[in-house]
Amino acid sequence: MAYFKRDRFSGIAPGVAPNLLAEQFAQIAENIDFESGSIAPIRNPSSSVETVGGSTQSIYYYENSVQNVWLAFDDPLVNVVEGPIPGDTYERLYWTGDGAFPKMSVQTRIYGDGTAPFPENFWRLGVPAPDSTPSVSIANTLDDTVTPDDVSYVYTFVTAYGEEGPPSEPSTVSEFTPSTQTATIQLPAYGGTSTYINFARKRIYRSNTGSTNTTFQLVDDVPYATPSITDNRAGSELQEVLPSETWIGPPDDDTTLYPDGPLLGLTPVANGIFAGFTGKRLCLSEPYLPHAWPISYRITLEEDIVGIGTTANGVVCLTNGKPYFVTGVDPSAMTALQVDLAQACVNRASIVDMGEYILYAGPDGLCAVSGTEGRVVTKGLISPEQWNADFSPTTIKAFRHEGKYIAFYNLGSAPYASTDYRGWVFDPRADEAAISTITSDRQVYGGWNNPKTGELSFIDALSSTSTSRDIKIWEGSVGSGSDKRRPATWKSKKVVFPAPTSISWVYVLADNYPQPISGNPINYDYVLRIKVWADGTLLADYHLSSDNPHDLKINTPASLTSSQVAEPVMRLPAKQAREWEVQVQTHKPVREICLAQTLDELKAT
Repeated sequence: MAYFKRDRFSGIAPGVAPNLLAEQFAQIAENIDFESGSIAPIRNPSSSVETVGGSTQSIYYYENSVQNVWLAFDDPLVNVVEGPIPGDTYERLYWTGDGAFPKMSVQTRIYGDGTAPFPENFWRLGVPAPDSTPSVSIANTLDDTVTPDDVSYVYTFVTAYGEEGPPSEPSTVSEFTPSTQTATIQLPAYGGTSTYINFARKRIYRSNTGSTNTTFQLVDDVPYATPSITDNRAGSELQEVLPSETWIGPPDDDTTLYPDGPLLGLTPVANGIFAGFTGKRLCLSEPYLPHAWPISYRITLEEDIVGIGTTANGVVCLTNGKPYFVTGVDPSAMTALQVDLAQACVNRASIVDMGEYILYAGPDGLCAVSGTEGRVVTKGLISPEQWNADFSPTTIKAFRHEGKYIAFYNLGSAPYASTDYRGWVFDPRADEAAISTITSDRQVYGGWNNPKTGELSFIDALSSTSTSRDIKIWEGSVGSGSDKRRPATWKSKKVVFPAPTSISWVYVLADNYPQPISGNPINYDYVLRIKVWADGTLLADYHLSSDNPHDLKINTPASLTSSQVAEPVMRLPAKQAREWEVQVQTHKPVREICLAQTLDELKAT
């Protein structure tokens, strides 16, 4: 007596020989969600929710107080981040990866006149320092009854949104007694390229000597067009201390200062801090001030950074060598710790924040980093050779969806057609980490995961030459009908018996057994299909359908004949073999599969 039964299913482990697989693993697991433990076909994508330009590769859904719109970018690795201030009336967004410098914008400029594509307009992120030193002339004579102050002036530029830049060079020190003298300070406009810089005001500061040190304190705040001001304020009348002495902008298109290029990978960190990178440098912003990126907040690593991600207690930096974990609560005192995992990141688009850890594609498999700990999570499931040959780690575009890691890629070269699009899913939540593959007739050019709803939106087109592309929701189909789900395929391990054995029965329990589409008996694409192999030879190929659960039909495509059965139990042709395999293709969840030598064995299981 011999039988094989599965009522809990898992994905593939191609690194293990088919006959050595654990019973729950498969040789083929295609278009399956294993969260329930059954063979549950994944849903089809939704219909188009928006049409964007034919070169769009990155998207972001901008929710605002006027009208929610899709932002579309031609660059494939754009990172868009909401402003860190709750209740921001300007509804600011910040982004990197789109062009030569980091950008920011507000609702009125993003939406513009309401004509797509969005965003319509933007500003350069960061505020420059004045490139001229203020000149100072002092009128009238010193007060001989008091000790004069040695004063110097600096000024800053401020945007319409209150973002203040670093100060100018200080003016020449002058003796000054405000009680009898007046100082006139000339405030030159910015002399550099001012395109995409939002100049709105100037702030003027004067040095003031206190009991222990000298600081620059606010004298006045004037419109940007103001060419000069006068000052005769007493030291006690000066206002706040200059806050922006170190507030330079992020790395940009100044190739002299930043030979490795502008800031990339903009990512929010805890406590209102933003992070990004260029070359070997991890850059951090002032808390709640994304326009300010002090040099002292930059950490240089040993290898070039490929991409970054954040966890609850720090920033994970994936590099051309080992990963690093950067931790701390204050950007001025962050510490970089090397993770003991010799796995470089081979593809920035593979990096996905899974919440408590980061997943990314390494040279030997899919890798996870949490804090200072890292490991290859596909070790034992996929060999390094199979990983690089079959899972396309260097070209995937990966996303998080309902706790799963989803990767898409286009094979695109011989022996594959240019429209042969594939993907795979890694589900770390299962009892046994499950991997399944995805088939598709469409290419995924990019996507965006909505943190509020968990929906994964992706950019879809028939070809790279399409004049437009669609935004669809992954697994977005709703309603009933077989056509709402992709056909799932699950093929068992090779079940090896000690001696040649005759398996006479196959049993498949599904949620239901639908009729072919439109009732056409020749169209078998949407019925339950069962295949059985004996010693590598296809022994049976049955198509199971039903008008109701108690009137099942077993259809044989070759002869177009059918027979009635009361239960989903099918007789197999007589055959003795040592190795047996069973495969099911279905649009409906399958709960159980069994191969048995006798009917009594089926009843006993």
